[in-house]
Formats: sequence, C-alpha cells, structure tokens
Amino acid sequence: MKIFKNYPDERLSIESISSRLTGVERKLRHYLLEQIIESGRPVNINSLKQTEELRQLNTDDLIKSMVAKRVIVPDEEGNINFAYPVSALPTNHKVTLKDGRKLYAMCAVDAMGTAFTLKQDVCIDSICSHCGQEITVVIENEKIVELNPASAHVLHVDLENVDNWAGSC
Repeated sequence: MKIFKNYPDERLSIESISSRLTGVERKLRHYLLEQIIESGRPVNINSLKQTEELRQLNTDDLIKSMVAKRVIVPDEEGNINFAYPVSALPTNHKVTLKDGRKLYAMCAVDAMGTAFTLKQDVCIDSICSHCGQEITVVIENEKIVELNPASAHVLHVDLENVDNWAGSC
C-alpha cells in the first residue's frame, strides 16, 4: 500500500513570514537575524533600546507585534532566542552561509529557508530527528544541488493552527 502519492505539479504555497510584517518589523527582523548570526547568542530585548539604529523606534510595541505574528520567540529573561528561521540556541540543524558565517536553524525546513531569507547559497549539516542519520544539503541559486543521503526526504507539517509553533518542542 502506497501511503504518499507523488504530486509533481503541485507546489507548496505558504505565506512567507516577511509578508506578515510591516516595513519596520522586517528591518528589525533582519537586524535580529544578523545579531544572532554574528554573536551566536540570543539578543536581549533591553539592549535593543540602547542600540543607536533602534533608539527612535518603539521596540516594545514592535517586539510584541512580532511575537504575536510568530516571528520571534523571547524567553522569560527577555532574550530573543529564535528569530525565524535562525536559532540563537544550538540545534541539530547547522547552516554554513556562502559568506562563511555559521548559524543554527530552528528546524530542517528552516535550515533550507535560510538560503531564501538571507539570499545566499548554503550548506546544511543536519541530523534526522527520526533516525539520527546525518544529512547534508547544499543549496545554490535557490536549488538543491547536493543531497546526502540521496534518499533523504523532508516532512513538512502545516503548523498554522498550532499555538506557539515556533517555540514548541
């Protein structure tokens, strides 16, 4: 019995995170992504208020809005641990950007999404959450050019109706 059917002409069409954001929220998101990638650590919300580029913004309202839109996940100490698709905490999904910087992605699908979010080629070293097998994916010019093992598959679950999907275990 075949459980999954092939749908070669069907494309997954989901709303992009960026399309949910205002222009200012997009700029803050990219700022947060860059800060997490550069430092390899969470970004403290209070430190944002003291950043010269962000002083004139109402960061409290922006943060609340971005949390409500499920773009960022802060912890109780006021640190932003996740700015979709980047994780400030170690995960099994390591991404090396073409420019040489390294980051962790929130999940395997997010790791692939970094190529599009950060607009550069990526090499992903991941571990299957089901069997523990190491997986490598190379994306160049928005296409998968290397997949090891070649039999690897991605399972994507629509989490749109799951509360706090970005911060859930």
